[in-house]
Amino acid sequence: MDNNNHRESREEYRKRMEERIQKQVNENRQREQEEQAEEPPRYQPNDNYQEPQDNFEPPVKHHYRMPNWMRALIWILIILVALGGFYEYHKIYSAANGMFTNGDGKISKKLQKGEPVSVLAMGTDVGALNRGNKGGNTDSMELFTINPKKQTITMTSIPRDILVRVNTSDGPDYVKLNAAYSIGGPKQSVKQVEELLGVPIDYYAVINMGVLEKVVNSVGGVTVDNPFAFDYEGHHFKKGTQHLNGTNALKYSRMRYDDPNNDYGRQKRQQQILQNVIQKFKTSGSISAANKILDAVGDGVKTNIPIDDIATLYGNYHGAMNNVKTYHFQGQNATIDGVSFQIASPKEINRVSKLVRKQLGLQPKTVVNHETKMYKSQPNFDGYNNTDFILPGGASYNDPGSGNGSDYVTGSHSTSRTSRYGKSSIYDRQQEETSSYSAYPSYSVNY
Repeated sequence: MDNNNHRESREEYRKRMEERIQKQVNENRQREQEEQAEEPPRYQPNDNYQEPQDNFEPPVKHHYRMPNWMRALIWILIILVALGGFYEYHKIYSAANGMFTNGDGKISKKLQKGEPVSVLAMGTDVGALNRGNKGGNTDSMELFTINPKKQTITMTSIPRDILVRVNTSDGPDYVKLNAAYSIGGPKQSVKQVEELLGVPIDYYAVINMGVLEKVVNSVGGVTVDNPFAFDYEGHHFKKGTQHLNGTNALKYSRMRYDDPNNDYGRQKRQQQILQNVIQKFKTSGSISAANKILDAVGDGVKTNIPIDDIATLYGNYHGAMNNVKTYHFQGQNATIDGVSFQIASPKEINRVSKLVRKQLGLQPKTVVNHETKMYKSQPNFDGYNNTDFILPGGASYNDPGSGNGSDYVTGSHSTSRTSRYGKSSIYDRQQEETSSYSAYPSYSVNY
């Protein structure tokens, strides 16, 4: 089967096979005619020899005829190859039906033209995913941009503890970015990231982090470069390069507390694993490889990418896997109502926005939103010496409708409060995890 079959629909594949067979038949016929035309006339010189007339026909050349049984066997093999392709496509479509949204039979014009696209990937540990699920928070966020003309993929990690304002039916709610998923599902998360960075997001993918183990196993494991040795969940991860199976790759991606860079360090380790999976898939790049990944994913991934766009998405965009670049959105340490947050400064918001928009082929713009306005109105916060961050309009953390809805600080605000969950609850203890500030330089990996 041709290595490019995975870029085509079943109908296109069948049509191409028929055209290839017909082309081969025509070439064989033409070759036979040329050989017959070049064959010299067979005659013996004698006294009665005359020049051949215009209507002279050379003796028929007796070519070897392929037995009928051999012809039948070749056709059977061709049919089996074609059916094999159809079978692989059937498996892809069967597996993808539960993961992708139902299509309307039309291919996205944006994908057909090969324009850059963006995908927000959200990792969660809430178990099997149902469409529209609002349970739990997102543990990680990666904004992927795919530019087929530049043949580049960028992965930008967005801190889950970034403060955002979510508009709810009860009024504005000031929460961590990872809580947007529990408030309004994946669409709400997409809306918040679009508003935060001033960039368009075409698609989303919600991933149960538990499937990472199966995906890594489906590509034969991954190789990572661990910056420091640590122990986690009964496994010792040595410093340096090492090969990990699915179980240990999942552990490697989850450790946070022993990393000097906390959540930022974990994001970098997650990016290592994703890069290696992309590399492995690019190397094999077959329908069978895609099927192995889809089988591993099962019901652990939900996306709004239409199933009709799968072939076009891969066919026009897979070249971008040649160059994967990773970036980090860097927040500043803050404390709100006794809970640790990360605050996005206007400078950092615009830096990342410019980076993403450039990859999408868009002109940069100055981002002005709820987050930039409340940052600029802080009387003392600097993210270093003074980490007390005051919510605007007298609002309280995780209390929808509190405050007057303003984006500006209107006075002092107490930094100690008992939340609606109770100060000693597991929820609040989880929310009080700290993240140390460390600037991560962007880097590029070429495969």
